[in-house]
Amino acid sequence: MYLSKSLPAVILCCFLFSGVGSFAQAPVVPTARLSALLREYRDHVLSDTAYLKAVDSIAPMLGNDDSLPQRLAVYREIAFGDNRKGPWKARYYSYMALYSSNKSQFGSAIYYSEKNNEEKVKLGLFEKGGLSHSDLFAISIYSSNRDYPRVISRYDKLRPDLLRIPAAVAKGTVSTEQVSVALMILNAVEYAADKARDSVRAADVIQIGGSMLAAVREAGKYRDVWLEARYFCDFMGFERERFLDHSNVAGELLQGAIREVTARGFPPILQPSYTEFTYTEAVDFYFDWGKTDSARRYLDVVKALNDSGVQYSTLDPAFLPESNSKLLASTGRFGEAYHELRKVYQLRDSAFYAVSSDKDNNLYALAAEENTRAELLRTEAERRRAERSSLYLFTLLGLVIVGGFAGFRIYRFRQRQKLLNLQLNLARNFHDEIGPMLLFANALVKKEMETHPTPGLAELKVQTAQIMEAVRGISHDLKSSQLSTVDSFSREIMVLLEKIRRTTGIDFTLRQNNGQQVLSHWQYSHLTKMVNEMIGNSVRHAGCSQITVLIKAMERSLRITYSDNGRGMEPGSVSAGIGMRNIRERTDLLKGSFELQNAWPEGYSIELTIPFV
Repeated sequence: MYLSKSLPAVILCCFLFSGVGSFAQAPVVPTARLSALLREYRDHVLSDTAYLKAVDSIAPMLGNDDSLPQRLAVYREIAFGDNRKGPWKARYYSYMALYSSNKSQFGSAIYYSEKNNEEKVKLGLFEKGGLSHSDLFAISIYSSNRDYPRVISRYDKLRPDLLRIPAAVAKGTVSTEQVSVALMILNAVEYAADKARDSVRAADVIQIGGSMLAAVREAGKYRDVWLEARYFCDFMGFERERFLDHSNVAGELLQGAIREVTARGFPPILQPSYTEFTYTEAVDFYFDWGKTDSARRYLDVVKALNDSGVQYSTLDPAFLPESNSKLLASTGRFGEAYHELRKVYQLRDSAFYAVSSDKDNNLYALAAEENTRAELLRTEAERRRAERSSLYLFTLLGLVIVGGFAGFRIYRFRQRQKLLNLQLNLARNFHDEIGPMLLFANALVKKEMETHPTPGLAELKVQTAQIMEAVRGISHDLKSSQLSTVDSFSREIMVLLEKIRRTTGIDFTLRQNNGQQVLSHWQYSHLTKMVNEMIGNSVRHAGCSQITVLIKAMERSLRITYSDNGRGMEPGSVSAGIGMRNIRERTDLLKGSFELQNAWPEGYSIELTIPFV
């Protein structure tokens, strides 16, 4: 009777952790150490990465601990909360697969092994395609659960891929990882074929394994897996010869496997659990062969290994008391043997419900649902954190925009105040200094005109008056905080025309363009008076019903076209009126042009053109 789990269950639990580095030896009390690490993490003594690495040094020792899933809750939260921590996400699935396998929750174990495989493919640690690690784990689970027909069924599907491995090894086109996976699958199938008494498939498996071993021996690229390959082939041979009751040959092959698994150069991450398992097989084999001294020696070695702690151990808890009971009974110590046997039944009874409830791998669906729910909760938590972060960001951005706008307005206000102060100072200087000088010059010209009148003095008097008018306009422009424009000029004319329409019924049309063009105060005041005079003439003398004003700002000049639909001006009186003379004089002051088009008795039009300052 075989008391330990099959080799595939052991080797695959170790293989789950391949590609993610080795782990440190665990402390004496791993559960207490995990609790201490959690306190240090929550007290911010350990960073996320430091906490994950520290847990990795302990978790492989707790594959049989019922509290492992709860103790890995924070580990999971950290690993799944950061896409950069993909290796630890894969390790979490590895721990859960090992735990589920040890607790005989085989459906859950297969599910977690598949998730572990997915993550390691994403990380580039496992090849995409080829022999699947999920198939390997499923085969080992079925074998451990004595579901040998399902093992054979899987093997039949994988056989074509397995047959291609030796040729691929010879060509160097397959990875060492795929070679290891192939050997593990063959070992599991050989074990199941023996148990199912399927000699044909057992022989087929051993033949394929021998071809792989020969190919590995000839190809230098696979030197790292040579010792591992010899171990698998020797162990498969041992299982086969043992099943055939060829004890001497089986014993030689077993000793070869023991030498290989304990040799330097065997993969360190696999060596502890492989060694433990091989010794448990030696206990069973030598007891069945009747060599109880050898069986007792190997049992003591297994017990010592178990006491010191073996990473990824899948040792059946009932193995030690059952083996000890058998050895005690063989020497006539039946009381002690019965006491050990009671321990076995207590352990088996406590595990009965777990094994029964997982019949047909129902726990696969449960594990998938639990993992999906955890993923949804984590995603929802991340979404809420992202929403809060976005809210904080937009709030901060809004405050920055409002603050920047307020700062710009304040800065602009201060700059405008400085400009206004400068303008006021200039206006004051014009008024207080240049104004008196011009007044004095005008008084001298006037006095000189009274005593010695000449045409030159008359012209000088006119020019002095224009200069004084210009200085007053400049002073006004500098004092004003608002610049006069074509648009403001048009609005003032429109206000007057609106009043006239309400009181007299005379309608109007007013159009203007380029309203932002600036007018000096001097221009603005003269133009306003000139248009007001023309509107007054239309209301008093023309008898019109429609007034039209067109204001066109060009690149260098402003053109105003004024007309009404009244009688126009009688011939001979065009230039006699005071108002018309005032308009002409103001046009001259502005250095512009004046053009009158009289269509008596059907109205008239005036076109004024003045240059911009």
